[in-house]
Amino acid sequence: MYRQLFFWMFLFLIPEVCISNSWKEAQKHKTGTLEVYWFTSVPFIYEEQGQLHGIEYDLLMEFSVYLQETQGVELSIEWIEAENFHSILDIMKDPESPDILGTSAFSITEDRKLYLNFSDAYLPDITVLVTGQGTPIARTYQELKEMLDGKVAVTIKGTSYENLLRNLKDQLNIDFEILHIHSDQNVLDNIAESENRFGFIDLPIYLMLMKKGGDLTRQNLYNVRGTGYGVIMPRASDWQIPFNQFLSDPRYGEKVARIISNYLGAELYEFIENLYGGTEIGTSILTKEKELQLALIKNANLKLQKDRNIKRVLIVGIIFVSIFLGVIGFLFFKNRRNTRLLITQKDQIEAQQNDIRQKNEQLMNRNLQLIALNEEKNVLMKVFAHDLRSPLGQIIGLSDFLNTHAEELSEEDKELLIQIGTGAKRINQMISKILDVEVVEGTRSIVLREQVDVTQITEDIVSRYRMAAAQKGIKMELSHKHDDQIIETDHMLLFLVLENLVSNAVKFSDTNTCIRLETEKQDESVLFKVCDQGPGFTEEDRELLFSRFQKLSAKPTGGEQSMGLGLSIVKKYVGDLGGRVWLETPNGTGSTFIVSLPI
Repeated sequence: MYRQLFFWMFLFLIPEVCISNSWKEAQKHKTGTLEVYWFTSVPFIYEEQGQLHGIEYDLLMEFSVYLQETQGVELSIEWIEAENFHSILDIMKDPESPDILGTSAFSITEDRKLYLNFSDAYLPDITVLVTGQGTPIARTYQELKEMLDGKVAVTIKGTSYENLLRNLKDQLNIDFEILHIHSDQNVLDNIAESENRFGFIDLPIYLMLMKKGGDLTRQNLYNVRGTGYGVIMPRASDWQIPFNQFLSDPRYGEKVARIISNYLGAELYEFIENLYGGTEIGTSILTKEKELQLALIKNANLKLQKDRNIKRVLIVGIIFVSIFLGVIGFLFFKNRRNTRLLITQKDQIEAQQNDIRQKNEQLMNRNLQLIALNEEKNVLMKVFAHDLRSPLGQIIGLSDFLNTHAEELSEEDKELLIQIGTGAKRINQMISKILDVEVVEGTRSIVLREQVDVTQITEDIVSRYRMAAAQKGIKMELSHKHDDQIIETDHMLLFLVLENLVSNAVKFSDTNTCIRLETEKQDESVLFKVCDQGPGFTEEDRELLFSRFQKLSAKPTGGEQSMGLGLSIVKKYVGDLGGRVWLETPNGTGSTFIVSLPI
């Protein structure tokens, strides 16, 4: 009888002594165990000399500390290396237990949410399109399509990178090969092996490459902002509850930020956090790239200075050695054998001195080249900032126009319009701060000679300004008076020249007028004519026409701003292209700016 009683008591007590690994049971018994599947994804999680490192490893270890300190739960973590990235997703789909997690820089996506649970995002998820070293930056989707057609895309099977590549192929109707690499390989390293390759990569990894001096090209047309990175777990798991509490706890927020900063660097982490809530992702990333390039140039200059100091010390040392050898030669003058040996040593030292002197001159020349490139880069940045003012002005004008006709819009749409206008004006103010008198003082310009389709570039200019012109009741016309539409010149500089002239024509023309862009061949040149029916120019205006920061008698007809830089930049760019620019006033009305470029 006692044996039966003991047996039933034992059965009754079994649920109390058996410890489940779920969060609910872990709270009850103050202990729990998690199996964490991982696969190499630097800097998120990786193994080095037999020890795990990375953002996600440190976060989970800090999470165990958080449970002990706030919940009194002692958490044991078993780290299990998976076969590859995709196998972790398969394990989460059909788990043997709900008490497992997955880490390998998983992006939070809607299709994965159908069969997984995600923690809250611990880091913003921004993906950029990167092409091989030396490839140009595409300015339009057509250029991007032509650039990527027939190339090789590098990706990892089962990742969000692969999905983005397939979406890119469908959206632009591009035919390219997809090369799948192993999960522990680096996408950027594979892209760098050939100019023929490209692929998507996380922004933090790309910026870390840039910081180290990497020389791949980021295409600004495709910057994809995702929901963020999170830890994954099965649908039946409830471990996202304490992990989300850990991420949102203000007392541990500083620790989480410090963990991520240890691997990305505090500067990059702060930049990515601030970038995620902004609207101008492409512009912000471009600015950060320029900052990293400036830092590399500065470090290179410091290294050159250090090398020069070392060379000076070596030269002084060699001089003292030469003196010492001279003394020895004098003392052993009578000994032919020793004299020959000393002469040979002296010749060797002199050869070394000449070699060091040549290397020192090479280093000095390289330093001068870097300084010149740095100055030229500053000039180009400021000219680029000025050229941004025109499209920003269009955005501001369009947002103001829509605001005046927003009676039928919802409050949410009105708020979005206000945000668009405010953001554009803020960027315009920032550009005004960047833009100073040095913007057109550069004495050199990098001109890239290439085959340029005159029809394409003029149609692009007209299409960009047709809407702005239509809002002022201005008609845009395009005319070509020659058959050969291909010239050899710099596409970017020619585009900026024509854009400035057409932008000025729209800015200073009255309602119900016409602007015409014409091209014609004349001898060995191609003429680009921008004709308007505006107020024209006085004799005093003509003397100051192409000077810097000169505001002429004509005023913008739509309240637009004018810095007085556009025509001076046109003059400089046309000169760089080996051409001429001048003004004609046919029939005494309107203005016609003519740009002549050699074929």
